[in-house]
Amino acid sequence: MTEPVSHTAEVRKFLFFKDSRPIAPTNDAKITAAVQEIIHGVGMGFTSVFLLCLPLSLIPLFGEGPIGDLRFGLLALIYILASVGMISANSKIGPRLYQSGIPNRRTFVSDALSVVMAVAVASAFVLIFELWPLNGGLSQQNDAGKLALLANGFLLLLWSLRSIQERIQWILDLRAEQGHVLAQGADGEAASPNAEPVEFGS
Repeated sequence: MTEPVSHTAEVRKFLFFKDSRPIAPTNDAKITAAVQEIIHGVGMGFTSVFLLCLPLSLIPLFGEGPIGDLRFGLLALIYILASVGMISANSKIGPRLYQSGIPNRRTFVSDALSVVMAVAVASAFVLIFELWPLNGGLSQQNDAGKLALLANGFLLLLWSLRSIQERIQWILDLRAEQGHVLAQGADGEAASPNAEPVEFGS
């Protein structure tokens, strides 16, 4: 069973940012909004590819060995594929009028990953722009900043996968609630034994 929520509650917040869109009023609208959020998660997954490839193309450690000669060609191919994926995902989202209404307790892991990502981004910014000099010299500081950027790419990929998993489970729960309502009948009574089953998506 899904949790009751207010249709106008501003439940999706992160640090100083909040999603002020109302929660979808019906289960069908919640499912549609959840699908849009899944597509958004896919787009962010492709974005993580950029953050993974950028430090890999700059840190000399990842350019040594036989694969070093193929590194730039492979990274260029990955950038092209990631660009196509991002554009395709963004073009399929459409206008996002509602939130899916997924409870905050279900998104605890992805929310925690968001906080860690914010710390990783801040660390990379501080190190790359030499706002907090290290004792190991400028080259080591730059490498540390790039490693922080690499870590942020991994975190963003984990966030994307977790966010998608949370929304898929939410959709399954909403579908189960719809099936329970249909089984109870219009007046809350058990459905007739002779009633034909209703298939979702038909």
